[in-house]
Amino acid sequence: MKSIVLAMFLFVQAQATDGVIEGIVTDPSGAVVAGATVRIVNMDTGYVRTLTTNERGLYRATLLPLGRYEVSVEAAGFKRAVRSGITLTAGRTAVVDITLEVGQIEQAVTVTADVPVADIGKIEQGNTISTQEVRNLPLVSRNIYNFMLLQPGVSARPNPEFGVPRKVNTNGFIDRINYQLDGNTNTQADRAGIRLMPISEVFIREIQVVNNGFAPEFGTTTGTVYNAITDSGTNELHGEAGYRFRRKSFSARPTLLAPTQPKPDFAADTVTARLGGPLRRDRLHYFSAYEFTRRDIPRPITITAENAARIGLTPKQIGVVPASQRVNFFIVRSDYTISETHRLMSRYNLFRNSSPNNIGGALSAGLLAVTRSTDFIDAADSVATQLTSTISARAINEFRFQYARRRFFRVANPENAVRGPAITISGVAQFGGPTDDGQRFRQTSVDIVDNFTLIRGNHAFKFGFAMTTYGDFRREPLFAEYIFPNIDAYLNAVNGANPKGYTTFRQRLGNPEISERAFFYSAFWQDDWRVTQNLKLLYGVRYELYDVPNADPTSPLPLSRDFNVDKNNFAPRVGLSYGLGRERKTVVRASAGLYYDFPKLDFYRLAILNNGNPRFRDISVSGTSPFAPAFPQTLEQLPPGFPLPRVSVNAVAADFANLYSSNANLQIERALTADMSVALSYVFAKGTRIPVRRNINPINPIRTLADGRPVFDTAVNPQTRLYPEFDNVFLDESVGNSNYNGVTVQLIKRFSHGYQFTASYTWSHAIDDAPEVNVLDSNVQLSDPTNRRRDRGNSLSDRRHIFYVSSVLAPKVDVANRFWNALLNHNQLSLIVSADSGDTFNILANRDLNNDRILMDRPLFIGRNTVDGPNNFNVDLRYSRFVRLSERANVEFFAEFTNLTNHPNITDLTTTVAVNADGSLTSPLPTRFPRAGALESRQLQLGFKLNF
Repeated sequence: MKSIVLAMFLFVQAQATDGVIEGIVTDPSGAVVAGATVRIVNMDTGYVRTLTTNERGLYRATLLPLGRYEVSVEAAGFKRAVRSGITLTAGRTAVVDITLEVGQIEQAVTVTADVPVADIGKIEQGNTISTQEVRNLPLVSRNIYNFMLLQPGVSARPNPEFGVPRKVNTNGFIDRINYQLDGNTNTQADRAGIRLMPISEVFIREIQVVNNGFAPEFGTTTGTVYNAITDSGTNELHGEAGYRFRRKSFSARPTLLAPTQPKPDFAADTVTARLGGPLRRDRLHYFSAYEFTRRDIPRPITITAENAARIGLTPKQIGVVPASQRVNFFIVRSDYTISETHRLMSRYNLFRNSSPNNIGGALSAGLLAVTRSTDFIDAADSVATQLTSTISARAINEFRFQYARRRFFRVANPENAVRGPAITISGVAQFGGPTDDGQRFRQTSVDIVDNFTLIRGNHAFKFGFAMTTYGDFRREPLFAEYIFPNIDAYLNAVNGANPKGYTTFRQRLGNPEISERAFFYSAFWQDDWRVTQNLKLLYGVRYELYDVPNADPTSPLPLSRDFNVDKNNFAPRVGLSYGLGRERKTVVRASAGLYYDFPKLDFYRLAILNNGNPRFRDISVSGTSPFAPAFPQTLEQLPPGFPLPRVSVNAVAADFANLYSSNANLQIERALTADMSVALSYVFAKGTRIPVRRNINPINPIRTLADGRPVFDTAVNPQTRLYPEFDNVFLDESVGNSNYNGVTVQLIKRFSHGYQFTASYTWSHAIDDAPEVNVLDSNVQLSDPTNRRRDRGNSLSDRRHIFYVSSVLAPKVDVANRFWNALLNHNQLSLIVSADSGDTFNILANRDLNNDRILMDRPLFIGRNTVDGPNNFNVDLRYSRFVRLSERANVEFFAEFTNLTNHPNITDLTTTVAVNADGSLTSPLPTRFPRAGALESRQLQLGFKLNF
């Protein structure tokens, strides 16, 4: 199977690191000029492309490197026309139509202006976060993925660490993101919403975000494509060296910190550097960047000194957990114009995160002693190359390759670790050895991509083939733990008076390792058709095939012996852009199509791992059991005659198919000035075959609740269980549906006259009947395994109102007084303001009401996701002052805030409520549910950068 498919297809990415310049050349009467010579020059690198207009006066240069461009046109009997000031960003089609004036070719008419702000070259619903924004917007977190929130129609919760934003809503789906780096795969394949490699702002040039209406060359997501473009060198030497820092006194108290608890200690230091320039002018350029971030985040321990002394813990083991992060980012990139027909890009990225004494993200270690922490090591690398070959003026080929890997592991800290089992004294302390020592994860991906563009008349035909292979390895930790009811019981076990006086002994035995491979293939064909000067049409089809891991044919459960490969993933798409009138100040865009999402590999990993014949077991015995070991002994293997409980099983439905979305959108954009436009957009998305999980083992209910929900028998026999030999049988099925409607109003001002801004407001509503699993922010099963319609309600990602403003202001004023002139200039202010209507939460009962062994039940007559969290409001701000050192060098001193107003932005609520056995509430629902999670309180960061 794999060899046949590999021979047919090589996973397709987009023209995501390059752009297009096209246009129609006419004379003063409006007639097209055929045979004109068009010369396109990249003003940063000297790259040149020379073309000739066809019989329709059209020229089209595809796969151009990003940067500032100049276009010149020459034709006999006309003056030479020069158009400069054109900025080409990732995936952009810059339409540069030129009208020639009659005259001598030696004469030149020069116009300096970017393409119109309402550009008919754009069809998709997306945005490019420019270099100006990436370099200057406030980013205390140092996490470039948080810029995703600047895309109109997308909402999420920013991540203060180096992870991804949480509860991302895009087209009504939660966490459906295709993360890319220079157009190559940067998405983990096990669950939805996780990037493979963290990246640093210091080596990113711009970010392309597209969430609806993208062309057939994009794929593998029903949500958003987030493509980070790395920087490159130019003909001029440019560099930067910077330092920024945060301290405990710079921040407000955490929002949910108890009044009796002290503000946590914290210190962060970041060093950055970047350098780029020519190795050979106009031909070979290099770029390199580095970031080192250190965060000291000690976690206070609440074990009392008296209790610590009684159980033998030293002061070093109970003061604080000295948790910290040591993060390194590195990139080196080269861009080589080998000849007039071949251009080669090569890149290497590195990420390292060393987190000694890691206990997770809690503000306090609580009763965890230092010995229970582990050293967390997270590392990622990628190597990528792109070869662009101009076969002729009408034919261009692009080949790309990338190898990427991410791996992390946890090991006992050599200074603080102790040998032996973990020990817990209920309500007193948790010490001894760690329970997560030995955890391992490794995922690798290989991309092979080939795209070919053929220009014929007004058509640019493009087709491509691609493949991505995934390798995934996991190792769960082996551990043993003793749980004692009190200190006296522990001391009696230590001195041998009662070595079995514990409450519970737990141990994991067996082989906890699993590895799997998957192969993702795709192909596309599309036609980018410039029908007229005012109309652009793009249509085509994409095909995707996901060859999932192989099942275990010896699995005891028949459902786990084979996995279906969905082969019917054809995705036709069509879009258009139409400019009204001769000046095209109003542009109408519309598109529709199908979009497939790749299957998450954890569905198959769990089905292989939990197939009824477990590779490892978690056993548990009380101290009174005949199989109970004497403290502190652990088991080498299961004792003879040990009573094994029935195991739970995961399975994937035999007809499991890939999630897809039917999307349509309409946008009207109006240019208000040369640099400002307003746009009104509507987006519709219908999700089909969303994965859901339910426990299919309970059958033949014995009664119903008052709202009609079935209640199952707790007895286990062939009349009450479909598979009585197993405990729970979790079946993953592709049966869910969703519906999303969104309206966005957006105002954009491109950078000019010292400032730029983007403001957007979105109203949207997302509904589904599919509480999801294998998603970063959702691991919820159906509340009624017999009736999925009971779970139809607001989507977990539903946020009705979203408002964002981002702006960079660097005004220049001319004042006669030298003092005031110096004071009022060389300043810059940038900000991000966001407001939304809060997250959606589900009310859960505190007991299993239907006896299906799943604690996902809601009280009687309460719908799913009916609680609206508090409104959120955030202001991030950065002020910079520039001190000029020379013509080419300056120092920037800056202060930046996140959550400047210190607004309590709540991300989690405790919504589990007490109910009676019949599902009725024991007391009325609270008017305000307890807060359980929040974004960062106000944070200040100071720093400086040397720019040259």
